[in-house]
Amino acid sequence: MTPWKFDEQMIMFPLVLLVIVCSHPTVNGFEVFLINNLGGNTNLAVHCFSPQVKNLGSLVILPGDDFHWECGINIGTTAEYECDMGYGNKQKRFQVFAERRDALRCGNQKCYWRVDRDGLYLYIKEVDDYQKQFSW
Repeated sequence: MTPWKFDEQMIMFPLVLLVIVCSHPTVNGFEVFLINNLGGNTNLAVHCFSPQVKNLGSLVILPGDDFHWECGINIGTTAEYECDMGYGNKQKRFQVFAERRDALRCGNQKCYWRVDRDGLYLYIKEVDDYQKQFSW
């Protein structure tokens, strides 16, 4: 029987992997916010889902309120969420989270979508302002 031999590579590889996993911005997940900024007494009907993960269900966001959820991201997968939204005679499906597209644009792992009468605006951390991404 040979005695156990200490090998620095046996220790270093798991440590390096742990550092990479813990520092990766998408491993811990993101929070996605939909804010009803339609004004007046206009409610926003929403049905959100992830083709890969789960159905978040249907709900109505009252004026000035928000709906938010956390999307955990597993290593080796790509998280995506879509929402069917509508008010009055407007209705459309929007991709409100795509990890590859939004991971660097959203600040502090939070994506804020402001829903206005002319479309959806995403808060872009780099410019510190909302920018229009989608039209109705």
